Amino acid sequence: MTKTKEFKPKFKDGDQVEMHTCFESTFEKNKGKVWTCRGDSFLACSGDEVVFLEGYRGYFSAEFLRKV
Repeated sequence: MTKTKEFKPKFKDGDQVEMHTCFESTFEKNKGKVWTCRGDSFLACSGDEVVFLEGYRGYFSAEFLRKV
């Protein structure tokens, strides 16, 4: 029997983050923009950790966000 690792969200509701090292971070409107998380990050069905951001349509990959 294998033991699965418990998921711990990287981001929490209300965390302030910015985009980095992704295509969206190169857009002038996103450079230096601080986003607020609209909930805790979670695992999408793809297995990637994602989070909803205020003012952003859909969820965003936690891999390309960092806390500010």
